[in-house]
Amino acid sequence: MTRRSCAIYTVGAICAVLLVSGIALMVAQVFRSLMHKRLKKEIVLVEGSRVFESWKAPPPPVFMEFFFFNVTNEEEVLKGEKPEVNQIGPYTYREYRYKDNVTMLDNNTKVSAYNAKSFVFVRDKSVGDPYVDNITTINIPIWAAMNKAQGFKSFLLNFMIRGTKSRLFTTRSVQELLWGYEDALLDRIASSGTDVERVFGLMHKKNESSDGEYVFHTGTQNYLDYARIETYKGERMLKYWSTNESNSILGSDGSAFHPLLNKSERLYVFSPDLCRTIYMEFEKDVEVKGIPAYRFTPPRSVLASKDENPANKGFCVTPKECLGTGVLKVSPCRKGAPVVASFPHFYLGEDKYVEAIGGMSPQRQHHQTFLDLNPTTGVIVRASKRAQVNILINKISGYPDTKLLNETIFPVIFLNESVEIDDASAAKLHKLLMIVNVGSNFPLIIVGLGGIMLIVFIILLVRAHQQKTATEEDTSYSRVNTKEKDDGQNGNYIGMTTKTEQ
Repeated sequence: MTRRSCAIYTVGAICAVLLVSGIALMVAQVFRSLMHKRLKKEIVLVEGSRVFESWKAPPPPVFMEFFFFNVTNEEEVLKGEKPEVNQIGPYTYREYRYKDNVTMLDNNTKVSAYNAKSFVFVRDKSVGDPYVDNITTINIPIWAAMNKAQGFKSFLLNFMIRGTKSRLFTTRSVQELLWGYEDALLDRIASSGTDVERVFGLMHKKNESSDGEYVFHTGTQNYLDYARIETYKGERMLKYWSTNESNSILGSDGSAFHPLLNKSERLYVFSPDLCRTIYMEFEKDVEVKGIPAYRFTPPRSVLASKDENPANKGFCVTPKECLGTGVLKVSPCRKGAPVVASFPHFYLGEDKYVEAIGGMSPQRQHHQTFLDLNPTTGVIVRASKRAQVNILINKISGYPDTKLLNETIFPVIFLNESVEIDDASAAKLHKLLMIVNVGSNFPLIIVGLGGIMLIVFIILLVRAHQQKTATEEDTSYSRVNTKEKDDGQNGNYIGMTTKTEQ
C-alpha cells in the first residue's frame, strides 16, 4: 500500500468517525443535557452561585413613573355628568431595590429575605416639580371613611365632614398625593379614639421600607423551584378572598424566574399590591441588546369577570365586590376602602369602563404589562409593570353629597415600573450564552469537521483517480513507425536505423 493510499484511508476513517459520532451526539443531545445540567447547578440562590449577588442587589436601574388623572369638570361630576380627565406625567423616581436580612434555611434549600425599596426623584425624566404641580382628583380619605361609616355612623361622619370642610374632590401637590399629607378628616376621626392613620398618601410608608418577609426556594433540589415563594409573611395562603384558588400564593415575586423557560408554560407572579397571584403567558419572541428573549404578558383572563372566567369567582367576596372584566376590587386588603385595580386606561377591560371616563385611550404599547426573559437563563432583560389605581364612586346612603352620582370606577393614578438590562450585565449574559451555545452545539462542530474531512476525502479520491488515469496513459503500448510492414518470419516490420560503416 502506497503512502497516498494510506492517507486516503486515514482521512476516510476520520471522516466516518466524526460524522457518525457527531450525528449520534446530536440525536442523543448529550452535550446539551450536560450544559443544561450545569446551568441548573449555577442558577441557584446560594452563596457563591452565578446569580446570588445580582439577586440580592440587582444592578440594572429600575424606574418608577407615576401618571395622574387630573379632573377638569369637578362640579359637573357632582351633578351626575361624565367625568373628564387629562393625564399628567410622568413623575419619575429611580427605584433602588435590594434583598434585606437574607438568611439561608433548611440546608440551603430555602432562603428568607425582605424586598426593600427606596425612591429618589429624577428631574430630567419628569414633566415637572412634584412639590409645585397640583392635581385635582378624588378625595380618597373621605370616600374610604364614607364606605366604612354606614347606618347611624353616617350622622357622626357627616358632622365631621362639615366641620373639616372636606369635599369629595381634592386638589393636592404631586408630592402630597404620593408620599403623604395630614388629612383634616382623618385627623378628626383619629382624635375620636378610632385607630386610623392621620396621614394619607398613595405611596405613604413605601419609601425605604419592605413589603414583608418572603421565604423562597433556592432551586438546589429542583430548578423549576428556583425563586419560587414558599411563604409570605409566614403564610402559604392569603385570607382576603373566598376560595383557596384565589388565595393561593404561587410563583415568584417577579424579580427572578427559573432557567430553561418553555413557551408553553404559564408564569405565576405574586403581587402584594394586588393582594393576589397573577399569571403571564408567552406572547412573542423579542431581542434586547442582542439577547434573545420570550415576552410574557398577562392575558385578558387574569382580570376577567367570573362569567368570562369562572376561576375568578373567588375574588367576588360579596356580589357588590364582583365587577366586570378588566377591574378588581381590592377592598378586602385595603381596610374596606373602595379601591379598584386595573391596567392603565382600563386596557383589556370592558368598553363600559373606558367610555364612562372622558380621556381614556387604552393602547397596548403604553399600557401593557410584560416581561422579556432570556429563555436559557430566565434572566429579565426588560420588563414593564403597569397598574392603575381607581376609586369606586356611587350613591352612598346617608351622604347627601353623593345623591346625584352615577356608579363609576374613577381613575386616580397609574404607575409604570420598568427596567432594562444594563450594558455590563448584558455583556456578562452574552458571554454565558456563548459558552452554553458552544457547549450545547459541540456535536455540530464535530459534524462540521466531519464534513470538512469528507470534502478532503473526496478531493483526495478525485486526485488519486486522475493520477491513476494519467499513469495508465503514459505506460500504454504505442508503435514507433506508422508505416507498418508485415514480415513473414518475424511478424510486423520494425524499422531500425542503418548501422554506420566503420
